[in-house]
Amino acid sequence: MAATREEGMNFWVSESGLVLDPVIPPLLVLFLGLGLLGLTVLLLRRQGDALSRTQRLTLAALRVAGVAGVLILLLQPSRREVIHPPAVDRLVLLGVDTSRSMKQTDADRASRLDAAKRILADSGVVNGEGRVADARTRLFQFSEATTNVTGSVFDLTPQGPTTRIHQTVTEMLASVGATETASALILLTDGHDFELVSPVRTAAAARTRQTPIYALPLGRQGRVRDVAVRILSFQPYTYVKQRARINASLRVVGCDFEDLQVQLLRQGVPVQSRVVNADESPELTVEFEVTEPETGQFEYEVRVTPLEGEVDSANNAALTYLNVIDQQLQVLVLEGSPYWDTTFLQRSLMRNDKFEVDSLAKYANRKVRPIRKRVETNGLPELQLPKTSAEFAQYDVIVLGRGLETMLDAESLQALESAVRDRGAAVIFARGPAFAGPLSTNELEPVLWSSEKREKVRLQIAGAAAATGPFRALTGESGGVESLPELIAGRTPGEAKPLTATLATASLEGQDSPVPGMVHRRFGAGQVVSVGVEGLWRWGFNAKVEGPNTAFDRFWDQLLLWLLAGRDFLPTKQYSLRPSAANVPKGEKVYFRFGMRQPDPAVTQIPMRVYQDATEVGRVTLTSTGTAGRLSAEFLPTRTGRHRAVAQLPDGTSQEIRFMVFSENLEETEVATDTGLLRRLCEASGGRLLTPAELPNLLKQLRENLPEAAPKTKLTSVWDRAWVFYVIGALLGSEWFLRRRWGLS
Repeated sequence: MAATREEGMNFWVSESGLVLDPVIPPLLVLFLGLGLLGLTVLLLRRQGDALSRTQRLTLAALRVAGVAGVLILLLQPSRREVIHPPAVDRLVLLGVDTSRSMKQTDADRASRLDAAKRILADSGVVNGEGRVADARTRLFQFSEATTNVTGSVFDLTPQGPTTRIHQTVTEMLASVGATETASALILLTDGHDFELVSPVRTAAAARTRQTPIYALPLGRQGRVRDVAVRILSFQPYTYVKQRARINASLRVVGCDFEDLQVQLLRQGVPVQSRVVNADESPELTVEFEVTEPETGQFEYEVRVTPLEGEVDSANNAALTYLNVIDQQLQVLVLEGSPYWDTTFLQRSLMRNDKFEVDSLAKYANRKVRPIRKRVETNGLPELQLPKTSAEFAQYDVIVLGRGLETMLDAESLQALESAVRDRGAAVIFARGPAFAGPLSTNELEPVLWSSEKREKVRLQIAGAAAATGPFRALTGESGGVESLPELIAGRTPGEAKPLTATLATASLEGQDSPVPGMVHRRFGAGQVVSVGVEGLWRWGFNAKVEGPNTAFDRFWDQLLLWLLAGRDFLPTKQYSLRPSAANVPKGEKVYFRFGMRQPDPAVTQIPMRVYQDATEVGRVTLTSTGTAGRLSAEFLPTRTGRHRAVAQLPDGTSQEIRFMVFSENLEETEVATDTGLLRRLCEASGGRLLTPAELPNLLKQLRENLPEAAPKTKLTSVWDRAWVFYVIGALLGSEWFLRRRWGLS
């Protein structure tokens, strides 16, 4: 097949239409040809007496013909072909925003969408029936999704729940086919965007397709005022007289530096109030601390007093529910090598009314001392070391000391792991590594601490852990954590297992930076805490505090209660029913999960009814998740307001949980036109902002000044054929053969 390439600038065109595209400069080819011709004449003249005239002419003809063939190859004769590019349809992509913010009547006393329709009609994009007038214009509507407008543009309504400009632009560009190209992309919108994608990134996608973006902003940039309240924390359980925190987020629009009156209501009655200044922050956090003296489920509401001229006051309040219990937590303490840390911890738990404690401590070779907190033990079985997963799961929290390889074997350790992973128990490694030998490699410990100790250790709270109950108890100490005594020693941690979070760091001698000193890990349905420092018992000595209320007591009290709040089961309760959240946005599902402390394979379904106030609004069935003792269900609320779900339990009783469904519609509260975002989007793509009067002229320019792709020239060589090389070779070879035959060198 002949070789081809695009035409360059270095070629000659012969009258016959052939193109000479020399490999080397033509003058050099000419000089080379003259030189070879002169050399041929010179050689023949020197050998003139040895050959006849016919022989000389024959050799000269063969030599000249062969050299001429080589020179012609150097001139590279080619045939020029003109290639016309395929026809490409050039389109104008035009999108109309149909999100709910386009309802606003601030565009010449009409809604923003009506203004967009009028602009399309006045600019000739659509005809009198509202249909696209030019086939080269492709019209879209966009909000949460982007679709082609196939009917009349006058039928569009502003119903979209949100706006995603990046998705819109990429989907409009993706609609351009292989034989099409877009000359521009035009958006008629108010600039609302809840996709949170940088406009520079969106512009880059358009610039890659060589498609500038133009935007026609609709509406005013006016000052919209709104405050929306959202509950941040969901604490399903708290203990009687335990301090609980209710955290709320205030999303603030157009209220810079104003004072906001925030109230906390309990069962509809105001109990706390505070004033916060909005500053220039788009979001504020408000926190209330509450305690409940009795058990029960209590409704709390965070409410902001409506502002003057606020666009939506319905979102100024949010509800949450606090479940208060008084059941004693079942705690098991296992210690194979007694030391001050576990001794002080056991005494602290024993004198705390919230905990029912069983303790098994090895004090001699193969001798274990059982201790029960219960004074009345009639009818209780003898306290023995648990062997099975069910026996370990009877306890809410299991505290492990050191040297437990002398008390538990591999089978017992697997049972403990199962109780945590499958049944939701919580384990605390109170003294770092609990096992030595083969048992030291297990799934339960979140991190393996080294055997080497470093002295004089200071513990520092890590990040978000400062907001948790156990560490709030320490920061509440006079002088904070820094005022507490130094700890005796600390250990350097090994590689942490997945889902391990650092609760506190330790400053160790010889370490340039703090290392984890206390960690927490989710393990299946349960939780694990591991303490890599020694000497927490020193926090139990404080001359300013009398009785069982030292930092040590408060820390361990709150740590166990914090672990309780993160698990499904209540102490001593066989069944647990929980929702995924106390506040559910309308349009999103609420998920229910049901657990059994002691799984019953016969329980595979549990009926549940959902009520809004006193009206039944739905029925769902909790079904097995595939994990023993775990069932789940989901429900999609259709109306806002207070809801409650009632499940009929296998033992004939029922359990009720409550949640609140609220409506969150930023499209109708944050309605100011975002011209700044649109300007960055346009300018970064090579376009600009438009006014309604400029749109017709822009469309005219795009249609009239459509650049046509220039035809390309392709050069096809006419010499690279096998017979050409054979002929040249035959001429030169024949000349050489005759010279040898006629006795010439």
